[in-house]
Amino acid sequence: MSADHDTGYLKVFGWVLGSLVAFTFFIAAIANAFSPNSSPENDPLVIEQTKGRIMPVGASRVAQ
Repeated sequence: MSADHDTGYLKVFGWVLGSLVAFTFFIAAIANAFSPNSSPENDPLVIEQTKGRIMPVGASRVAQ
């Protein structure tokens, strides 16, 4: 009797787990379909903001 219950539980657990994985891939595909296709690497505003963030804070003064 216990083996039958275990087998039934594993079948239901497998179906639930498989359904959740399939749902995850479905949601990812839908999100990808609705996301904008623009690339932030080519946006001039993003490039300028990135340059501003990585610019050194101080400057060195060197005598010439």
